[in-house]
Amino acid sequence: MFSGTGRRNKVVGETGDASKAEYNFWDTAHDGPFLECLLELTERGFITNGTCKNGVFKQIQKMMEKKVPECGLKAKPTIQNRYKKLKHWFHSTVMMRGLSGFGWDPVQECINADKAVWDVFIAVCPVIYVLILMTNI
Repeated sequence: MFSGTGRRNKVVGETGDASKAEYNFWDTAHDGPFLECLLELTERGFITNGTCKNGVFKQIQKMMEKKVPECGLKAKPTIQNRYKKLKHWFHSTVMMRGLSGFGWDPVQECINADKAVWDVFIAVCPVIYVLILMTNI
């Protein structure tokens, strides 16, 4: 089993009884296989322009079970929430890279900017900055 260092999602069982819910943990070790699944489904046309066709998260669940048998991740909410989080991070990164003063560090693979640029960004977009600090992706 994974270390459980990731976030946990409460998954209600088949009966719908929330008192008997299980918890799924998303570990960063799941990200690689998850991205492979997303790429494969994009190539097959199930995901276009960030929009998923019906049943995509169930397909990802089955694919993840084959790639990482002990993960036990459910399509909803665990896989769907991770997709939304990565999509949000992607759009935030694209937005920040388009702003004046922000650049990309190819060695560390992260956004970089001078302190003055960060100070202005934090003053204008404090919510995004707090999410950057709080989010563990």
